Amino acid sequence: MLLGHAPITPNPPLDDVHLAISPTCGVLQRGSLPTDINVGINPHNIRTIVSFGDSYTDAGKADGSALDPAVICPPNQLAGGRSTNGPVWAEGVASEMNNATLLSYAQAGACIDLSIWPSNPRKLDLLMQMEVFLGQERELDPVTTLYSLFFGINDFGDSKHDGDHMEEAAAVLLIQVRRLIASPTNARNFLVLDVYGQGEHAERGERFKQVIYDGLVDMHATVPIQFAYVDFGHIWDGVLGPVPGYQAFGFTSMDQCTSCSHICDENGWCTDPDRHFYWFWGHPSKVTHKLMADYVMEVLENCHVQTETVLRVQG
Repeated sequence: MLLGHAPITPNPPLDDVHLAISPTCGVLQRGSLPTDINVGINPHNIRTIVSFGDSYTDAGKADGSALDPAVICPPNQLAGGRSTNGPVWAEGVASEMNNATLLSYAQAGACIDLSIWPSNPRKLDLLMQMEVFLGQERELDPVTTLYSLFFGINDFGDSKHDGDHMEEAAAVLLIQVRRLIASPTNARNFLVLDVYGQGEHAERGERFKQVIYDGLVDMHATVPIQFAYVDFGHIWDGVLGPVPGYQAFGFTSMDQCTSCSHICDENGWCTDPDRHFYWFWGHPSKVTHKLMADYVMEVLENCHVQTETVLRVQG
């Protein structure tokens, strides 16, 4: 553990780190570029969020029960079971949506379908999360409930060992969306998010996004659903790439806080976690999660496609 001897200034407020980019709003048309779009979701009407996903969404509970406080108790690096040092992005979105109730089923390490990715080390997938949720037979109002699905990171990682089955994984995710649309859930509002490569781009990952995007467009044309698609890749590209670069966001480091090598606290962690992009390896810090939540809200508010516009595109 390295201890610094220089004076340590107080951590800056979270507001000092901000979005330095705006959403890239897309077009609702099959084959168009999969990017940020909101088709009919009114965030002000949402009262409940049901979230499925991996460690980026895992809020410490995987059964929809009440969440533990998002606080760090060193030397444990997990804030109330979360893979970060505070609330995850989904909690931030719930807070922005009239303090909506968050029912979290996400699990760290989860992929979409283990039968596609036998090398997945955690042996957790979306199918398991769905069975837990559906088995509870919750009676949720379809009009005020938003279903969130954030997968792709572990699927992309598994594809490096098990071969390119990304389109197959995307098809399974769409099947689960259809299961939620069907009775008895009768889901009507969906939020689908992606950052499959965490800054890495690959043709198989882009095809994964395209299959999901096109599938959502097709569903909207045949079923009365609303959906939003959010591409967090724009944040990763902006922070990790040269334009605008991490400093434009207010970060002082793209590294992980818990592997401190310069000025460190008694836990061996950085003394300015609210200026670090990552908390530990490959996992966003709480301030990055806040940016992610802000980005989702900007997509919902600024990338809205009116129903009549959608009909013209489809027709």
